[in-house]
Amino acid sequence: MEKKFLIVGQGIAGSLLAYDMYRAGLNFTIVASPDERAASNVAAGMYNPIVFKRLTKSWMVDDVLPVMTKIYQDLENDLGCRFLFPMDIIKPLADNEKKMWDERMEDASFSDYIVGMESNSIGKGFKDFDFYGQVTNSGYLLLDKLLKKLRKFFKSKGLLVEANFKYKDIGFIDGGITWHGISAETIVFCEGHHAAENPYFKGVGFNPTKGELLEIECEGLSEDYIFNKNLFVMPLGKNRFKIGATYDWKNRNEELTLEARKDLLGRLDNLISLPYTVVNHWAGIRPTVIDRRPVLGTHPFHKHVAIFNGLGTKGVMLAPYFAREMVRFLSVNDYPLAKEVDIRRFL
Repeated sequence: MEKKFLIVGQGIAGSLLAYDMYRAGLNFTIVASPDERAASNVAAGMYNPIVFKRLTKSWMVDDVLPVMTKIYQDLENDLGCRFLFPMDIIKPLADNEKKMWDERMEDASFSDYIVGMESNSIGKGFKDFDFYGQVTNSGYLLLDKLLKKLRKFFKSKGLLVEANFKYKDIGFIDGGITWHGISAETIVFCEGHHAAENPYFKGVGFNPTKGELLEIECEGLSEDYIFNKNLFVMPLGKNRFKIGATYDWKNRNEELTLEARKDLLGRLDNLISLPYTVVNHWAGIRPTVIDRRPVLGTHPFHKHVAIFNGLGTKGVMLAPYFAREMVRFLSVNDYPLAKEVDIRRFL
């Protein structure tokens, strides 16, 4: 049988996996739901090399950030659209945070990611704080736009089928699987939070998290930086801003809630001093894992069943690097996956 892959899902994981396979000349078909709603579609798309809670570098940032930048620039060239927008993040600092920030600034390993700010006022419309930190090599990706462009691209190449995938429709034959007349050597599940219901991966520690975002219109509010203090305020241009986000580990639905709206607006009112109008409200479910690491590999007993999932809140940064790793794993004999992401840590 010609080596071929069936990719289930066209969120950020499935899309970037398929893009890498396409560039590598591999044979694949994507199965994507006709309903384009997904966590990827409603995600903020922000990338941040710093974890503010402990003021540490994001996991593997030195490795994943250069790959991320290169892949998204390649996609911009191939698809003829701009998706990646570098933008520094401004972080108001409490006294104890400023002390830690100063310590990090003396650490050479942080030199590419944080700098100090002397100004006690930053940008029109934001309330004043005593101290600020500035994060560099950060920004956002227009993820919804990217996924729509990729869907159109893959469809034009005859590489994408729109259908509601059901596990019971998989058939197993010698050397591979079948699905609705399509034969493949390996099926790769990139189905986001739906992986928690996948019968082949019940042992994986999926812990999906619901998140809600708002979009506001606020004339005069500074659009020079992403502002982050208990929530992010991310400029989109033309006086529009994304505001987020909430974290709900109990409810796995995509319903908009008044509680989340009030929560976000309450935090926003502590940051800005200008009037605004809410123009959009989104909800999605993040495909998070209990150890906050991606999940890659094949099932230990079903060698034709693979998974690429669990990118979580850092998906924009992690997806390009680990899509490349997944392609190598699937196409190169005995290619080793890092233990931190290998599915064998669960199964």
